[in-house]
Amino acid sequence: MKVIKIFLASSEELENDRNAFGNLVRRLDYIYEKRGVRVKLFEWEDYDAAYNDRRKQDEYNENVRVSDLFLAMFHTKAGKFTIEEFDVAAEEFRKRGLPKAYVYCKDLKDGETESKELKEFKQRLFEEMGHYWSRYVNRETMQLHFVMQLQLVDSSNDALKVEDGKVVLDGMTIARMENLPFAGLNEDFQKMSARLTELPIKIEKARAKVDKYPDDEDFKTGLQALLDEYNALKDEFAELQKNLFATAKRISQLQCERITDRMRRAMEAFNTGKVRDANIILDEAERDGDIALQEYKQSKELTEQKRQNVVTSIDELLLKASTTMADNHIPITERVDKAERLYAQADTMAKECCYQEDKYRKLLLNYTQFLLKYAKYQKALDVSVLCVELCERIYGTKHLNTAESYNNIALSYADLGDFSKSLLYYRKAINIFEKEYGEEHPYTASVYNNMGSVYRRMNDHENAFIYLFKALNIRKKFLGFDHIDLASSYTNIGIYYHNCRDFNKAQKFFQDALIILENLFGKEHSAVATLYSNIGLCYLRLDDFDKSELYHKQSLEIRINVLGYYHPDTATSYLNMGMIYDNSDFNRALEYYFKALEIFKKTLGIHINTAKSLNNIGLVYYRLEDYDNALEYYLESLKIKEGILGSSHPSTIISYRNISNVYAKIGDYNNSALYDRQANLIYTQKIDV
Repeated sequence: MKVIKIFLASSEELENDRNAFGNLVRRLDYIYEKRGVRVKLFEWEDYDAAYNDRRKQDEYNENVRVSDLFLAMFHTKAGKFTIEEFDVAAEEFRKRGLPKAYVYCKDLKDGETESKELKEFKQRLFEEMGHYWSRYVNRETMQLHFVMQLQLVDSSNDALKVEDGKVVLDGMTIARMENLPFAGLNEDFQKMSARLTELPIKIEKARAKVDKYPDDEDFKTGLQALLDEYNALKDEFAELQKNLFATAKRISQLQCERITDRMRRAMEAFNTGKVRDANIILDEAERDGDIALQEYKQSKELTEQKRQNVVTSIDELLLKASTTMADNHIPITERVDKAERLYAQADTMAKECCYQEDKYRKLLLNYTQFLLKYAKYQKALDVSVLCVELCERIYGTKHLNTAESYNNIALSYADLGDFSKSLLYYRKAINIFEKEYGEEHPYTASVYNNMGSVYRRMNDHENAFIYLFKALNIRKKFLGFDHIDLASSYTNIGIYYHNCRDFNKAQKFFQDALIILENLFGKEHSAVATLYSNIGLCYLRLDDFDKSELYHKQSLEIRINVLGYYHPDTATSYLNMGMIYDNSDFNRALEYYFKALEIFKKTLGIHINTAKSLNNIGLVYYRLEDYDNALEYYLESLKIKEGILGSSHPSTIISYRNISNVYAKIGDYNNSALYDRQANLIYTQKIDV
């Protein structure tokens, strides 16, 4: 079993922080042990002996040398033995690349001052070594920094993410975003947080007016506007937190690198909540990067210093990409375009300057993930191909880093609809993960889940079953009951069974997912509403109309309360309600379908969901033998489908056949035959393919 050894050096004034850090390491050890990794902190029986017994200090220095991570904590003082331990760590790092050494300086309170020794140490740290120390104002700040560094040493647990305002690792809260200065002091974070606190109160008051005067359109419009603002702001706030967190991770990666004064100033600005200032400080990074690259390419004598200038410029560009995405004052499309340009420039420079290969691998991975996130799938594939080629060349085809690149390229192919190539690379990744970690590991579970989803999209039910259940069983074992990834597995398997028309099993798995999401988010949440809808559809297929109505009504109520009346998801609930009655109570079915159509037209315009509503309305009119209205709505539905998907898309088959049936009913057999031939032609082409 792999062991990550940590040495923590600090003065007596930080004893409480040191004890809290020890407790954190023990909690992390419990999480990492499930992945075959132990996290061990060097703990001394008599701390004072480190300052009085020279022979004992020699033993401590030896423990520093064999550690993987060395952390030094300072506040107002810098003891000579702590500095000595840092120097031992730095010397050992130059020899073998470990331990990675990090310095944490706790912010001074009013009336506190730094000692002369600490000031001199920090000056030497930056000027001689180019290192950047991390400021921390509270324990949560340091805990987060440490967990980020731990993941750089061992990537077997990369599950650190932001959820509901907290930074969590496998369900364990590391820090609340509001307590981290880079977020809590950020102006946009504060404004959004305050507005999100205000809006629910305003919404309840507006809802009370609507309940009292349900026919007043102005009150309904006012409530909808508040709900739309609230939901849009929640999404924007969540995205802001993720972008701030991504920048914090980028900064943590730079702590062992040689940085420029400009980077240091930008990092300090960001860490105090001033992301816009950090972004402005880095404005010249692009121009200076171009200059450094030209000097390097045109130089007759390629000195290491000139190469290092280009390397440092790459680090500046990548930091600039992060601060750009976190700067909410720039429109999102402009931010994405700017960040993509910065990544592309960094990529070009890395190819020219003999950039360290492992750093280039990480650059390409981050670049690919950025492109996938913003739906630039073809470009993501191009970059991921480069990453795979690089990894296979420097690590071979059996290395974990290569497996990570295989996983990324598989995601790219899946997004482009090339499922065979996606599975090819997933299999390559899974072979490596299984060999390194065994079949029961969260990494392998994620790949199994992805493979199962691809097989499901290919209608390969046998393989979809195998891989989706593999993922589920591993997640049950490692993630505990109330974990969102476990809910995701239950939902995916529910969809699988629904597609296989085993509706009893489908609704059981949807119910399991529902229990988890209700525990995590409560009942008034859009994700909960989606599961109610899924369960309702299962009961509908089982002809249990009472239970189907119950679940669809619950879904509709949640969506109206959370999302408002004029929202596509609310329209979907109305569509589902209509499906309950379209074989029995035709007038009631039409009432719901027309409500869905109204909302889809207003919120989506010309859209496949609009076409679906039109088709359903046409179907009800057909059953009512009102063939004129049936034909009108069928034709309008087909027009939208052809405009979006083309006239030869398989989705148009049902429309052509519905229209053919109407023409047959009214005795227009020429048109009936025409539309029937078109349906058969598309169906034949689909089968041939």
